[in-house]
Amino acid sequence: MGEKEISFKRIQKIIEISSGLLIVSGLLIINLPIVPTPDKTAVYLSSIFVFVFIFLWHKLSLSINLMNKNFIESVVFLAVIFVIVHATGGISSHFSFLYLLPNLSVSTTSSRGHTFASWLATAGFIFGEALLFPSPQVKPVGSFSPPDLSLAVLNVWAVGLVVVYGRYLAKEVETTQVVATEATIEKEKEINTLKDEFLFIISHELRGPITAVRGYLELFLTNDSIKTGSEVKRLTLSAMNQGEQLNDLIAQLLDLSRLEVGKLKLANENFEINEYLSALLKNEQEAARGKGIELVSKETTQKVSVYADKERVREVVHNLVDNAIKYTRELGKIWVWVEAKGGSAYISVADTGVGIAPQDLPGLFDRFHQPAENPKGEPNGTKKEKSVGLGLFLAKNLVEKMNGKIFVESRLGKGTKFTFSLPLAKN
Repeated sequence: MGEKEISFKRIQKIIEISSGLLIVSGLLIINLPIVPTPDKTAVYLSSIFVFVFIFLWHKLSLSINLMNKNFIESVVFLAVIFVIVHATGGISSHFSFLYLLPNLSVSTTSSRGHTFASWLATAGFIFGEALLFPSPQVKPVGSFSPPDLSLAVLNVWAVGLVVVYGRYLAKEVETTQVVATEATIEKEKEINTLKDEFLFIISHELRGPITAVRGYLELFLTNDSIKTGSEVKRLTLSAMNQGEQLNDLIAQLLDLSRLEVGKLKLANENFEINEYLSALLKNEQEAARGKGIELVSKETTQKVSVYADKERVREVVHNLVDNAIKYTRELGKIWVWVEAKGGSAYISVADTGVGIAPQDLPGLFDRFHQPAENPKGEPNGTKKEKSVGLGLFLAKNLVEKMNGKIFVESRLGKGTKFTFSLPLAKN
């Protein structure tokens, strides 16, 4: 629900309360010794009509916007006020000031057109009263009664002043709201800029030490002169894997920061996607084998060249394959293949994993998305993997920046298939 709708809801509630108070107090006042004597029956019937109308009007679900609804309600009130004014002395009635209330409501909550229409309707009621129901008095033959017309002009002028003042108030409120909104937006932009700068700096500073640690571990593992036991080697490999995961997270944070500030640059080029995928998947095989999962690259003789950023394609494929490994049980299978059709290359990553819950699909590519948990506290029936929820968000944004699209198909307990497209190579 928008701010305007909330504002109108509050105004409607105020109208209900104030109308009730006005009607009750008015019924008490007309029992005072007022001259001329009011037609109490007409006033009572008008009051009952207003009560019933307000109750039914605010309960009805009509397919009109709140501004139009408020205008129609004000016009009905003007007609009721006309009846009350006529029943309490006509143009000289002490209750003529009631015309001000609907006009003030319309001028502060509705459009300029509604405001002018409401004022014209009021003028019509007032002049109609003066011309059709003149006060009993001696007047020149063939002429209108000057006092009645004078009162009518005075009343219409007074309503006009209130309408103009109401429009002025509405404009001031609108200007104030715009200024406040702009100030809030600017403040949020400043905070986001500071956050992005902080994120970029921290990610950049972390990358140096992590790269050094990985280098030392790699040197330790590949140096034949260093004899290590199987347990030491296992722990070293584990440390190496953790370093790789931390490096990937830092890369994701850097890409997120660049996306936020619009500084993510692409280095698009033409390259053969099947050969490139085969090379990429060799690096993913070890992680899959470590979990007892078969990772298969469907070979094809078709040459498919794409126009994209190799590094960004690597990130997308890594995220999709890494997700497949996380949510596929032991002895499961993962397939990766390429198809070319309709001017695009489609790269698919399918698995026999636990699938994605239907409630997760709408927000799957949102930033920091976390999978829903089943009653046992495990997402979709598998052990919960620690994740900041950036992989699919970045994959979607990177694919779209390369003029592609990403899709997902999944059946809970059966598996998931991610497919993303890339434009074919330019001649």
